[in-house]
Amino acid sequence: MTDVTTAEPGTIPAFPAEEIETRIRDYLADEGETQAVLRGGGASTAGSGGSAGPRPTIDSLVVVSVLCEIEPTVPFKLPDSLVRAGGYDTVDEVIQHIMPKLKKRWRKHHEEKS
Repeated sequence: MTDVTTAEPGTIPAFPAEEIETRIRDYLADEGETQAVLRGGGASTAGSGGSAGPRPTIDSLVVVSVLCEIEPTVPFKLPDSLVRAGGYDTVDEVIQHIMPKLKKRWRKHHEEKS
């Protein structure tokens, strides 16, 4: 868990963007490999940011699991509503959609604590 108690009163601790992005990428890479094995295919394109045709490469339910993976990194709960229904085509798309929302919640949480 990220230590947020060391910030000066009235200041907002730095958003742990690098750690969160790494967790997202690692989780989705592992999930992509698992899905490739389950489907009997070769290496997954989900970890590389590729897409696999008309169906989203990364299901929205998988991204809800990502929220569980990154929740220990932030001092607040992450609602399922952060995830876009229908899924995502690439890992980069997940990150571009989720990170601004996380950063906004981070700021709001710490402003309310000040």
